[in-house]
This record gives sequence, C-alpha cells and structure tokens, in this order.
Amino acid sequence: MRNYQLDIIDKIKVSWSHGYKRNILVLPCGAGKTAVFAFMAQASAKNGRKVWFLVHRQELLKQTLETFKRFEIPLDNITIGMVATVANHLQNYPKPDFIIFDECHFSAAATWQKIIAAFPEAYITGLTATPCRLDGKPLGTIYQDLVEGVDADWLIQNGYLSDYRYFAPTIPCEMKFTEKGTEYDMTEAEKLLSSRAVFGDVIENYKRYCPDAKAIAYCTTKKHSKATAQAFCENGINAVHFDSDTPKRERERIIEDFRSGTIRVLCNVDLISVGFDCPDCEAVILLRPTMSTALFIQQSMRAMRYSQGKTAVIIDCVNNYKRHGLPTDKRSWTLTDSLPAYHPAMRSGEFKVRQCEICYATFSNVLTACPVCHTAYAKPRAEIESIKRVQLAEIEHKRKEATIRYKETVRRSVSQGMTLDECRNMTEVAAWCKLNGKKPGYGYYYGRKRGFIK
Repeated sequence: MRNYQLDIIDKIKVSWSHGYKRNILVLPCGAGKTAVFAFMAQASAKNGRKVWFLVHRQELLKQTLETFKRFEIPLDNITIGMVATVANHLQNYPKPDFIIFDECHFSAAATWQKIIAAFPEAYITGLTATPCRLDGKPLGTIYQDLVEGVDADWLIQNGYLSDYRYFAPTIPCEMKFTEKGTEYDMTEAEKLLSSRAVFGDVIENYKRYCPDAKAIAYCTTKKHSKATAQAFCENGINAVHFDSDTPKRERERIIEDFRSGTIRVLCNVDLISVGFDCPDCEAVILLRPTMSTALFIQQSMRAMRYSQGKTAVIIDCVNNYKRHGLPTDKRSWTLTDSLPAYHPAMRSGEFKVRQCEICYATFSNVLTACPVCHTAYAKPRAEIESIKRVQLAEIEHKRKEATIRYKETVRRSVSQGMTLDECRNMTEVAAWCKLNGKKPGYGYYYGRKRGFIK
C-alpha cells in the first residue's frame, strides 16, 4: 500500500468513528481505489465480518477478482459481484456487514437503491473519482460523509499517474449540439460527426498527435462508434467497436487484444468510461460531446494510468474542455450542492484554459507559452473581448457605487438643514424636495430657474 492510500484509509476510520456509516472515498482515476478497498475488505473479513464488493460492469468484475488474486486475499467472507446480479438475488448471498460500491456515482440507480434499502444496518463505502451523479446532482441523500484523498496533480508530480498533453484540434463541424434534458442529443451529434470530412480529420489528428498509440475513442452512438472503427481500419489502423451487446467472451478477447497491441483503437460509447484498467493505454479520443463533468473526467483520464516513460495524449474533437476545463482541474465536491456550472473565463475575463493557435494544445493559463511547441501565447479576439467586457463592467460598477455614495452624502447634508437656495445641482434639489414633501415638478421648475436644467 502507498502512503496516500494508507492515509485515506485512516480518514475513513475517522469518518466511521464520527458516526458516519455511509461515506464516499474520493481519489482520482488511476489512483488505486480498488487496491485500497481490497485491503479494507481483507481487514474486515479477518475480523469475521461479511463483506460485499460490488461493481457495475463485467469488465470491472474481472479486474476486481484479479486484484484480490494478485494480493492473495482469501474470499472466505468476501463476496465480489455485479450490482444488478446481487440486487436481483439478494437471498442467495450472506447478509453483509460492510458493502463496498465501486464507481458509486451510480448509486441513485434503482438496483443500487434496492441493495442499500435491504441492509440499513450495514456500513457502506463508495469509491469514485467524481462524487456526484452524471447530471451533476449531489449524493447527500445516500451518503453521509465525503472523504477526499490526494488530487490528480499530486499523483502526477509524485509518479503515480502519467502526465498528459491535451489537444483540441478544429474539425469541420460547427459544434452546435442541441441539448436534450441534461445531455446533448446524441442522435443529432452522430449526424454532425459522421461525415467523411470529420472522420478524415479524426484519423489525421490521431496520426499527428499519437501515431500508432493504443487509444480509446468515445463516440456518440453505437452506429457512430462502428463507423469510426471502420474509418480507422480503412486507413490501415486496426480498430474495433464493441458495446454492451457484444458477447461476454468476445468482449474479453477484444480487451485482451487491445492490451496486447493487436488492436490499436478501441471504439465504444460509454462501455469503458469508468474503471477500465489498462496502464499502457496511451491516448483518448473524445468524439462525444457531454454536459456531464463527471463523465468528461472519467473518459478523458482513462489513458493516464501510470506506465514508465508515458505521456498520455487526449484529443478533444468536440471542445469538451470549453464546457468543463481540463480533467485535472481542482473541483469543489460536496454532498449537498450540485457541481457548479463551469465558466471558461476568470473574474479578470482571461480564459482559464489557453489554446495554442499552432498545434492546438490546450493548457493552464499560468503558462505563457505552449508546453508542446513553445509558441508564445497570444490572446485570441474572443479573450480580448471577454477582458474588455469585464473591465467595462467594473467601471460601470464603480460608477454606480460612486453615485450611491454621493446621493447618500447629499441626503445627509439636506437632512442637516440645507436650504433650497443652498442646493448646487439637481441631485441636491431632488433630495431637498423628497425630504420636504415637495413634488418632483416643484424641483424641476426651481432647477430651470437656477439654470441646473437647460
């Protein structure tokens, strides 16, 4: 166990000691959350407690079993299963004392709720990198405490996650996606992103930014995913589509072929958005616009699991960074409030994320030059206009504040005995009339007489 993993286990114990039986453990994608709870499951099982470790995908079930096997953890008091299977056959499993939910941001779903309701006395800990529902709503009605560990930047700096380069190249698409509820209309997005020109650009960008890399492409629909895989294959790059309808054995074979490098590009919709463990996956291609920050983080960080000498590549073909920022940005997670909407500009009007006009790399605004091609950053017109709007708003705000202060000064002067003849402008005349019960017309005629109004 790594020190930061031991530290967060201690934090979970403190949470329990404060009476919180249901808590969420938050660690970034690739930080080893499964290893943390394999350790905790083992400790609980040794003390005679019945432990359930539940996941929501077949691929994650296999990975979890392999993790327990690698750590040589006996499963005498531990049940490792899929949420849907266990929820539909509760009577077939020993009553749990401790339930661990992997990727617990799905906990509001009916099958998860069925398990939670069935065992109100059980301790429950959820694992996730994104402790909110995919629509951004909080999980405070399910969990009582949020336990956060180290962030992604710390993991990168200390060699536990791979660093990354983020590119957002332009493609021949207007990017005007229609909203449908809490997400974009994927059928419409599929049509926009399925032209030959778009496919050509996607393949050229793959060749430009990560040639021959093992990449995961996230698409809008199954049809779009299949077409994307076909386009790569037609260009001599071995790509395969798979989805939830793909038979279990074929899915396992596809993943193994991807891990071995036989398959270079793995195309899917949301099948491997969470928990997929493949340290030598080198790149992610985002072809799915999303309004969900949680989904964006889960997908974009999928290539950042540590591998010696690797720098992950994220190719954002749908400008998701403009909706959510960079995947490793610090965010304020809570159990009570929805995740705040992302604002691309700071209070100064400067963009939070900069883009190189030469290579399309995107990077933090603390940098003054592109970290990839080293071109000096020049503010685009949109950013200059954003800064001007902020500056004009500040000037207007200060003007209004000065006016309010001046009117308050006038009111005090008039209330202290200022006569009408002592008034020097219409502001003072209006204040005198209001204090002395005179109608505005009285002040108007007086102001004309004194030359305040022309």
